[in-house]
Amino acid sequence: DYDGKDQHRGHGFQVHVGPMKPSSRGTVKLRSSDPKISPVVRFNYNESERDREVMRRGIRIARRIVRQSPFDAYRGTELRPGSSVDSDRGLDAFIQQYAESAYHPSCTCRMGVDEGAVVNQRGLVNGVSGLRIVDASIMPEITNGNLNAVVIMMAEKISELIRQSN
Repeated sequence: DYDGKDQHRGHGFQVHVGPMKPSSRGTVKLRSSDPKISPVVRFNYNESERDREVMRRGIRIARRIVRQSPFDAYRGTELRPGSSVDSDRGLDAFIQQYAESAYHPSCTCRMGVDEGAVVNQRGLVNGVSGLRIVDASIMPEITNGNLNAVVIMMAEKISELIRQSN
């Protein structure tokens, strides 16, 4: 039962799957106005049926790919969840236990013009004077790839708006 934390002896490879545009939404809630007190973060991974279906489909596609003959010399026994786990219920249990972040949390302080928006198009926090947010949290929805370039672009744009306003 390999957990990926220690070196595994022998040949092998891993396949990772994940939704690029998850529909599940988490929350970040303040416990206090004291900035030293950590907020309550609930990631809510795979809460939506759509996200679970995407994950199940991804696992099944990955299995079909690695069963192809070019992988024969490298493929051993599937360690997790194990080839016998193929029902929706079994895959959902595996996904619930093992799925984790791809380290791109975003969209928690959404930019927009509606009541639910936290910041405006200049990154200014609604209802708070002089405070801006310019990071992945202001994205209205996640992009299809790594967030780095998008965040740099947003920072460049908002920094230009700041320069123009001074």
